[in-house]
This record gives sequence, structure tokens and C-alpha cells, in this order.
Amino acid sequence: MGKRFIKILKIIINEVLYIIYPPENKCIVCGEEYIGLCPLCLTQIQRVRENSRIYSYAYYSGVIKEIILKFKYKKIFLAGNILADFLYELIKENKIEAEGILYVPCSKETLKQRGFNQCEIIAKILGEKLDIPVYNDLVKIKNTREQKVLSREERFKNIKDAFKLKHNNNIKDKNIILIDDVITTGATLFECEKILKENGAKEIKILTVAKSYI
Repeated sequence: MGKRFIKILKIIINEVLYIIYPPENKCIVCGEEYIGLCPLCLTQIQRVRENSRIYSYAYYSGVIKEIILKFKYKKIFLAGNILADFLYELIKENKIEAEGILYVPCSKETLKQRGFNQCEIIAKILGEKLDIPVYNDLVKIKNTREQKVLSREERFKNIKDAFKLKHNNNIKDKNIILIDDVITTGATLFECEKILKENGAKEIKILTVAKSYI
């Protein structure tokens, strides 16, 4: 009863916020009259069709890149909902089932500068859509250099031992989804995956909104 009440309360809050802060009546990318992402812009997204160890929705370019950057750096939160919808579609397409969701954490410094972790918000929206819990058990414990300025080898060295798990109560013997926004070399995600495996996760499905061409 309590869980059902909380779910109904969240729906009511979201409806009230929609009334108070209605989204702009224009496409988030091209500006045409449309709420969210217009059908034309949607067709310009290049989907990733071959997924194996990691499931990615699209390649990191054009429309998808613009949506991610608007979310991360311009705080356009409608973009976060769109990105979560893409991951929801990816999960349904691949019939992925899980008992919990975790996301790649950012450093305290990044969180202070940006004000939010984009992966956390995407994960929470997705968790509501799937009706499964989202855990914040992964934490970043080491300051690292910015990954995008490093070579492939440097990225793996840079991110090594940068994360820890608070406890394994929420993941032990469970199927888990691990979320990030963009994957390039996979160094960050593989480091997080390693920790989850070491702490008893049964199966880990790695999902990203976008995949770099690198």
C-alpha cells in the first residue's frame, strides 16, 4: 500500500509540475513547433544496431550529441526525459530484465560545479518507467583527470580504483543495469562493472545513451 501511494504521489507531483512549468512548444533541437523531439530530428539519429557486451542506443553525433550536451551543460531537463525514453526503448527491444539500476557516479567537484549528475537523473526516470529501484551505492573516491583529453591507455590507468561500493546489500545475487550517458573506450564503465562483480552482482547489463566513434 505504501509503495503504491508513493507512486501515485509522484504522478500527481509530476502533473502539477507540468502545469506550473509546461515545456516549450518547440523541438528541443531544431526549434520547430513540437514538444520534445520532433519526428524529423528523431529520424536523423543514427542507431547502434550491433550490441553485445554493452547496449548503446545511438552514435554520439548530430541530434543525440546535441541533446546530451543541452542536458549536461545547459540544464534543459526535458532532454533528460528524452534520453531516458531512448534507454527504455533499448531495454524493451533487447528484452532486458533487472532487479535494480545503478549509474556511474561523478566526483564531488563535478557535482558541485554542474549541480547534478545527469546519469542519476536518467536512471531515476528510467527506474520509474520500469518500476524497479535505483541505487546510489557506487561512489567516486579518487580525483581523476578528464577522460576526454587522454589516450585509450591513459584512460584505463586514470580511472583505476576510482570507485567503490558503499555496501552490496542491494546488488548481491541480483540482475543489475548499469547506466552511463556516453561510452568511448569503456574504461569507466568496466571499472564500475568490476566492482559490482566483485561484490556479488549476478548479472550486469551495461546501457549507454550514446556510443562514440572512437
